Amino acid sequence: MITTVIFDIGNVLAAYDWEDALKRLGYSEETREIIGNAVFRSADWNEMDRGVLTLEELLQRFIKRAPEYEKEIRQAIYNYKDMAQQYDYTKPWLKELKEKGLRLYYLSNYGEFGVQETLEALDFRELMDGGIFSYEVKMIKPSRWIFEELLYRYGINREEAVFFDDNAANAEAACQVGLHGIQFTGYEDARQKLESLLAR
Repeated sequence: MITTVIFDIGNVLAAYDWEDALKRLGYSEETREIIGNAVFRSADWNEMDRGVLTLEELLQRFIKRAPEYEKEIRQAIYNYKDMAQQYDYTKPWLKELKEKGLRLYYLSNYGEFGVQETLEALDFRELMDGGIFSYEVKMIKPSRWIFEELLYRYGINREEAVFFDDNAANAEAACQVGLHGIQFTGYEDARQKLESLLAR
């Protein structure tokens, strides 16, 4: 029996698109590519989510990769709020699941600065029973220990919980700790898969 649903946030409950945000800043394709490699595709982006470095320490690491683009890199980071937009289906779906008596949680790789900058896009959390942002525990998915922390903190029965994440490795990691890990490829697909599990 499924009693609990755990959600990743980025590209599951809220669209996360740094490339589109850079376009809106008016950067050329070449500049977007350089900033993408220096910032968003870099290993240090995970460190932002891990929450062990200050924002300025992270910025210095990003800038070191493309020092001639310091202004653009800083502008991109300080424009973080434009990178996340809540999906139209998010709140209605969560309300529907709550009405069915399900417990709802989030487990997301998310840095503290990013959370503070995107609070409006994250306001669906008021409909949930709790959750963990990676920066709060200094761990990131797909580490099994961030899953274990969530399960322990909220007394979640792993055999009764479904986890949705758009990242296949994270969904697989959830399976490895005994959750029903499902890669999220879209709302309708996820809704159907969840309904199938609930019907068992």
